[in-house]
Formats: sequence, structure tokens, C-alpha cells
Amino acid sequence: MDPQLVTYMPPIIATAKTESSHYYMATGESCHGDLRSARKVGAYPSVTTILAAAGPSKTGLMNWKEEQAIAAALSLPRNDGESLADFAKRVVLDSRKEVEAAAARGTHIHSLAEILINGEEPGELVNGYETHFESLKGWHKWVTKVHASESVLVHEGEGYAGRVDLICDYGGDIEVVDFKTRKFKKDGKPAGYETDLLQLSAYSYAYEGDPLPCRNVMIDPITGAIGEILYTQEQVEQAFEAFKAICKVWRWLKKYDPRAGAK
Repeated sequence: MDPQLVTYMPPIIATAKTESSHYYMATGESCHGDLRSARKVGAYPSVTTILAAAGPSKTGLMNWKEEQAIAAALSLPRNDGESLADFAKRVVLDSRKEVEAAAARGTHIHSLAEILINGEEPGELVNGYETHFESLKGWHKWVTKVHASESVLVHEGEGYAGRVDLICDYGGDIEVVDFKTRKFKKDGKPAGYETDLLQLSAYSYAYEGDPLPCRNVMIDPITGAIGEILYTQEQVEQAFEAFKAICKVWRWLKKYDPRAGAK
């Protein structure tokens, strides 16, 4: 394995983690704080932090958030004497409730996937999510070996880090897997974003320094249905070239290169 690549595998717990910590130490430990804090200790930005430099590419997500705001504006009654500005604030707050609820559902379903991968029992966590858990169990039958789960990967050569959902043997091949809780399109197919592949490619190269086949496992939060989007090694290799360019843009924008050591 390339000496510039470091894998840090913390103990797995039955609670889904996200890259809420936007920076990581070379050891894989979280670096709490903002960019100023990261500069002081030479911490690495997370994959999702770097991808933010590519701009708002998640058009579907942005459209959905706008739809929630419109729905709130149409359904909320306007109070007597309420100014337009105050009404607008209430609309924003109301629309955020569904966004927050969707995020909570996503975290819950992600936790069920982690529990399953870790060979544990969901207990009361399965209540209300029976269909989702059964779908995940059906998918999990194809996993023959787990190499990493909820592990922080650090790529010192490109100066980034991130927490990967799963690296496993799936149907005979080693793959990088990322779970997404996302409503399916009207045609019943899962919705994919360009950043999904970029994210997976970053994890793939941080793990082995080479492109691995990658897979997005999409879980519909309402129905529990599962859909998959597969990416070949060639697609991953091409995506990583783009991701490296985004890393370069991020370093230029932030005037910070974690590869150069603490500043």
C-alpha cells in the first residue's frame, strides 16, 4: 500500500456517523473547529468539504428544498396583521421541519445498515422501519467480507480525508459502498448526483491508491425500496482525476495546503 495513504479504523458503534467534523488529523481523528483550527494543526479537509468547492451540483436536492418551501407557503395560513416578512420567516421555519425530518430518517436508516453490517440486532430501532430493514437484509446477503465500515480514510498525497460507509467483498469483488437515503424518481429509479461518484472515487483512492468498483446503495425513505448505481473502475479513475482538480481549486480558494504541514 502507498505510504502516503493512511487508514484509520475506529471502533464501530451502532450509530451512523457523518462527516459533521469537516477536518481530520493524519491519524483519522476528528479535528473540531473551522478552517482556522485546521490550519493550526495541519488537519485535512473532508471529502464533502472539498466537494463544496465544486459549487451547488445537487440540483435535485436543491429543487426538493425549494418545493418544501413552496408547499409550506401554500399550506400555512397567514395570521391577521402579520407582515409579509414575518410570514416569510414562518414559511422558512416550517419548510425546515421536513428537511430536518428527512435528515433524521436518513441517519436512522443509515444506522440500521451499520447494525446489519456489524452483525448486531436492531432492537427497537427497527420499529417503523421494518420494510427498510428487510430490504437491507436482502441486499446484505451479497456481502461476503467486510474490509472497512464507518472508517476514516486519509489520503496524505492529495490532502483530504473522509469517512467511508463500507468497503467489502460484494458478489466476489471488492467494492467501495456508500449508502444514500433518497426518494426515487417517478420512474421508480434511484436518483444519482455527479458528486456521488466523486465522493466514492476519493474513498477508493484513499483506501488502496487505485480505482475500485464502487456502488451507491439508494434506500427510498418512504417505501424502503433499494436501488443501486454501479460504477466501473474506469469511471472511478476518471472521476478521481476530476476530484483532484477540485482539491486543487479548494486549496487555492482557501489559501491552505494541508500537505505542506501545519500553518
